[in-house]
Amino acid sequence: MSVPKTKRSQSKVEFEMIYFQLADGIDNLVEHEFFAEGVLVEKNRKFIDIRSESLERFTDDLLYYIKIANSIYPKCMEELVERRLAMDKAIGVCYAILTTLQRILQRLRVPGYKYALDLKNIDRMINSLKSWRKSDNRIESAIKKNTPGP
Repeated sequence: MSVPKTKRSQSKVEFEMIYFQLADGIDNLVEHEFFAEGVLVEKNRKFIDIRSESLERFTDDLLYYIKIANSIYPKCMEELVERRLAMDKAIGVCYAILTTLQRILQRLRVPGYKYALDLKNIDRMINSLKSWRKSDNRIESAIKKNTPGP
């Protein structure tokens, strides 16, 4: 029997596709100096360089935490806590990316529509990570069920 679409979990391929779309979008923004106008680029050169480095580091950190969480298949509560912590850190990095982009938009006075797809991808990544974390509740229940009491 097939599973209704609303009850299906997100596939790993789709999850990684969201990450790589997000990373490619950020790389594009950095390469094009956030689509700021020429005068603002020169006036804010140091700001752009610092924010560019931050965004690139954040996307690397995001992949790092996702891969750590994905590499742990918990068999005990300690492993589940470690996996959940990596997921939480990945979500935190997504919010750091979002905040950094918002600061850049405001400082460089770039129209929001130029960032619309990137902001959407960040939102999709946050929602995907939260869904993944929520799906681990089944694993937690199974671990608790199989752990002998005191």
